[in-house]
Amino acid sequence: MADEEAAIFARYLLREPAPAEVLRRYRDAVERLFPDAASPRDRALLGFVTRHPWSVGALDAASALLAAKGSLRQRLLLMAALLETTPEGAAEFLPREPRLGELALRLPVIGLAAAGRLLLGLVLFPIAARA
Repeated sequence: MADEEAAIFARYLLREPAPAEVLRRYRDAVERLFPDAASPRDRALLGFVTRHPWSVGALDAASALLAAKGSLRQRLLLMAALLETTPEGAAEFLPREPRLGELALRLPVIGLAAAGRLLLGLVLFPIAARA
C-alpha cells in the first residue's frame, strides 16, 4: 500500500510520476518514522485517498485544518521533503520570481483554487474518515 500511496502523493505534488528511487525511499521512511499502526480515522483517510486519488488535494487542504498531526498530512509532508531533494522535484519547490503583473493575475486564481479545494475537503473529510 505504501508504494501506491507514494505514487499518488508524488503525482499530486509534482503532477508527474515520481522516480522509482523516491518511491523506495518513501516506503523505507514510512516504515522507520511511522512504525505504530495509524488510528482508524487515519487508516480510513489513507484508504480513501488510495481508492480515490482525485481527492488528495481536497483532503490535504482539510487535513491542514482538521488533522495537522494526522497520518495523511504527515505522509504528504514526508513525500514533499523527499521530492524536493531530487533533481526532478527540486524545480517545483524552488522559489520563483514572477513579474508583478503575472503575480497579480495568478494570485486570485491560486486563492480561489485553494478555497475551493478546502471547501470540497471539508465536505469530504467526514465521509473519508468513516470509509
